[in-house]
Parts: sequence; C-alpha cells; structure tokens
Amino acid sequence: MNVAICDAIRTRRLLRFVYDGYERVVEPHVYGVNSAGNEALSAWLVSGWSKSEPDPGWRMYLVTEMRDVTATAEAFGGARPGYNPDDSRMEQVYCRLDATAA
Repeated sequence: MNVAICDAIRTRRLLRFVYDGYERVVEPHVYGVNSAGNEALSAWLVSGWSKSEPDPGWRMYLVTEMRDVTATAEAFGGARPGYNPDDSRMEQVYCRLDATAA
C-alpha cells in the first residue's frame, strides 16, 4: 500500500506523477485493489496529458505504472460529480475520499 496516496486522499491534496511517460496531476478519490487484482487509483485528471483522452475527467491508474508520485501543496475542494465511494471496479479499498466532509 502506498501511504502517500492515502495521505493525499485524506488531506485532499493533488497528486503529481508520471504515467505512460507523461506528467499527470489528479484529484485522488479511491485507492485499492481493482477486480483484476492490481493496485489502482481512481482519480479526476486535472492537468497533464493522456494519449487516449486528453480532456479532464475520471481515470483509473495502475499504481505499479505510476512514477515519481508526490502530493502537492495544493488542495482540492472535494468529490467530483460522478464520484462513487463504493466503486464496483474495486475489490478492496485501502482509502477513499470522504464525500461528506466539508
């Protein structure tokens, strides 16, 4: 388990990392083990670039493919529209954003 990811979720801090050779900045929402047995992060892409879909929005990242993971000093306001804390794609959840906290 990656403690830095859970800390970022708990404190609502943006995460910056390199994925598929491109820097991403995301709002982390749910971190755990997906239905394929891989550690994964469900997050809202804020900035960065994706070959498959460059617009901001929901993404699932494999933690083993994330490089140079760091939480930034910048906080985010809370859950994005469409956030599902009980995401069925996750078999086990290590940590998740509390959508009810102000």
